[in-house]
Amino acid sequence: MFNFNFSAKIKEAEEHIKQGDKYMKTSFTKWKPDLDSAIDEYDKACTCYRVAEKYEQCRDLSIKLADLQIQKGTPFFAAKSYEQVAQMTQELKDLTTAAKYFDRAGQLYTEAGYRDSAAILYERCAPQFQQLDRAISIDFYLKGARLAEQEDKTSQAADLYEKAAMQAIRAGNFQQTTELLETVTNCLTNMERFDRLNRVILYRILLKLFNEDSVAGRNIFNQACQNYPSFDQWEERDHIELLIDAFDQDDKDLISQRCQKPYFMAIEPEFVRLIKRWIRPTTTTANNVNQQTTSNSTVPSTGGTKPIQLDDDEDDLPAALRFPFLDRCVSSAGCSFVTSITSGAASCNISGTPPLPASSEITSPVTGVGSSRIHSADPYP
Repeated sequence: MFNFNFSAKIKEAEEHIKQGDKYMKTSFTKWKPDLDSAIDEYDKACTCYRVAEKYEQCRDLSIKLADLQIQKGTPFFAAKSYEQVAQMTQELKDLTTAAKYFDRAGQLYTEAGYRDSAAILYERCAPQFQQLDRAISIDFYLKGARLAEQEDKTSQAADLYEKAAMQAIRAGNFQQTTELLETVTNCLTNMERFDRLNRVILYRILLKLFNEDSVAGRNIFNQACQNYPSFDQWEERDHIELLIDAFDQDDKDLISQRCQKPYFMAIEPEFVRLIKRWIRPTTTTANNVNQQTTSNSTVPSTGGTKPIQLDDDEDDLPAALRFPFLDRCVSSAGCSFVTSITSGAASCNISGTPPLPASSEITSPVTGVGSSRIHSADPYP
């Protein structure tokens, strides 16, 4: 980290403050303070403090600056000053107070007639308070949505209402989430945005199923099929209906099976988390596989020979079967690998020793009849 010396900036800020205080003084010849000049000096001092990372001094002076701008009758610039106050308060790690200052800035924007600026401010600040208090985040989204509606920006309002609904469900408030999603449905219907409507209707149905109210969920489903042809022709419609049928039957296994459709696992993460509560562990299949494996391993071998076991009794196999690749490797290196049929012992003839004959006679220990075998580099001719 660079160690900057901000003493010069701090002195500059103090000089601006002294000059601003002079403009605020009155006398017999000066009956009113010079607000414009004082505001300009205080604003320069705030900039110096902010650059010097003196957040507390910048915050306090910005509040004083905002009050002067309100006295002057410029609420828009007062809102800008309160935004700066909120930002400095954030730097001081006081998020609760920062939210109040952001809200004050939004109110001043609205009073000045800049409702679109206030809506943008609320939308920008709302995510910053999700971890602190979701109620603050929901409140900011709702205020921004109402301001967008007043400006006839229905699309922006629908987005903000939906964001508020997602925060409400994360807070566990299903009732508020349902009301907000109904508002989103009305906004999208008025805009004829049926491409976004299907997903919102699915969320409303899932909320009813989360509350174990399959009757209300089916009512929403039937109304959507009647009122919105895009939903009735949606490829996921049948999966939703099958899920509702499973709830009507109160079949936990069927619910677990039908809720695991790919689309259900690709929606809003909070809904996916709630859907996963319906999934039941599949232990029956695993038990059947284990039982089948056990039964197959205990089947007696026919022909009176010892069964081949690949784990503990691997030494019972001939070397050519245990190491089928070794014969090829050794042959290419100039040596041969020979395994005795009677004992299973292996011997290696390294290059330089007399080679094996092209054929050898092997006598069967059972019949006593000899047979001729051609040696080959491949153990599986």
